[in-house]
Formats: sequence, C-alpha cells, structure tokens
Amino acid sequence: MSLPVRFVPLVLACAVLCGCGPEQPGKAGTTTEGQTATQVPADVEPVTVTTTAASLPPVPEAITAAVANPDRPADDIARDADRKPADVLTYFEVHPGEIVFELVAGGGYYTELFSRTVGPSGHVVATRLAPERLADGRLPNVTAAADRDWGFAANSVDLAFTSLNYHDLINLKVDRPALLKDVLMVLKPGATFAVIDHAAADGSGVRDVGTLHRVDEATVVSEITGAGFEFVDTSGLLRHPEDDRTLPVFDPKIRGKTDQFILKFRKPMA
Repeated sequence: MSLPVRFVPLVLACAVLCGCGPEQPGKAGTTTEGQTATQVPADVEPVTVTTTAASLPPVPEAITAAVANPDRPADDIARDADRKPADVLTYFEVHPGEIVFELVAGGGYYTELFSRTVGPSGHVVATRLAPERLADGRLPNVTAAADRDWGFAANSVDLAFTSLNYHDLINLKVDRPALLKDVLMVLKPGATFAVIDHAAADGSGVRDVGTLHRVDEATVVSEITGAGFEFVDTSGLLRHPEDDRTLPVFDPKIRGKTDQFILKFRKPMA
C-alpha cells in the first residue's frame, strides 16, 4: 500500500521558469508563507569535481537504446549535444526495472529518457510534467503525479532526480527541509538523489536565484546534506568554463550552454 507523501506546493510561474530549463510548464500554485532564502553558511567550501566523461564506465545498452529511440521528439534530439543524456544517465546508473521519481519534470526531456531506459518492468513518476508528453498513450510506464501526493511507499524509489529547478525552490521560498525530508523518506536505503542546476559564482549563496536563475553549488550541497543525505560525488559533464556565471541563464549568448553542476547524493543505508 502506498504512503501519501506531503509536498509543499511550488510556485512555478512561467515568468520564472521559462528561463531556467528548456521546457517548463507555467502553472502557478502557492508559496510557503513567512520564509526567507537562507544565505550559504560561512563554512561551506566550493565543491571539487571528481567525475568526468573519461572516467565513466561504458554506456549501458538500455541507455544507448533509449537515446537512439526513433520515437523521441525531434526537439529533444536537438538538445542531446548540449545535455549529454547518455553520459548523464550512465553517471546516475539508471537501469531497467527501476522506479524513478522526477521532481518538477517540466517538458519531460528526461522523463522520456527515464521511461525508455527503465522499460516496461520499471516506472517513472513525475511532478509538473507537461501533459503533451503523455498524449495519445505515449510512455505508458510514466505517471504524472500531483504536488501533494506522489503515491510512493516509504523506501520504494531507486532514483530521485531534478534538473534545472532547485534554484527556483529557493527563489520561491519553498519549505525545502520538509521537501527534502519527504524525498529522503521515499528513497530506498542507498538510493540516489540527483540534482542538476545552473551554477552561480562560488560563494554567492542564493544571491542570484531570482535574477540570474543560478545557485551556488556549495549551497545546494549544504542544504541537501543538512537534510540527511550523504554527498557522493559531482560530475563535470555539463561544465562550461567559458560561462562566467554573470548572465541570466536565458541570455541568448549562453542559452543551453550555461555552466551546470551535477550532484549525486545518497540516502544512508541505516
């Protein structure tokens, strides 16, 4: 029997999110009242990249087939060169038969890849997923979930994933400790929580979340480990050193080529 999971409602207004990821829905909700964005603690150190494309294992067959699937939308395929999906999914060790939870899926670029990788024996649950991604019975192993009830039992999810939206959880004053506690609860012991976002200047904390739509990587690590996750690793797969992190992420000069961090966390075994 599934355990209802509380989720503090997100305010994902189109004016904010259209600049953050390639495809994002514009549905509005409500914020948590009376909160302020917390600055990065003084003792938080910059994160050192430890995984590169050269250090990855070979891309598994299931991931190769998912990326090469001819039924993927042309717009998705056009983004592959920038988003490196085969490497990203290999880094997060996505396998057939797994249960994947995608938090704020937006247009569903990764949703489709997860769906095709986990296959008919697996399942993907996604919040804030554009309905057209599932139109006409596409991706039958994907369920679009409400913000307030994900429908998971505790200790049932193999991978939780969010891409290009963590900074907006800060910007919109979502109760992140409560949200992260719920993500931690539904993950299996030892399972992965994956976070990708646009990098802000080192040491900037949350200063740029509402203007540039960027966040300091060290701040994200501090918040998530503070919620009980173990920090495992960070990858340089989507780093763009030519991005000096001073422009908004939707600026045409860097759109789609922002400096992005990829973080891997783990639910403790005990």
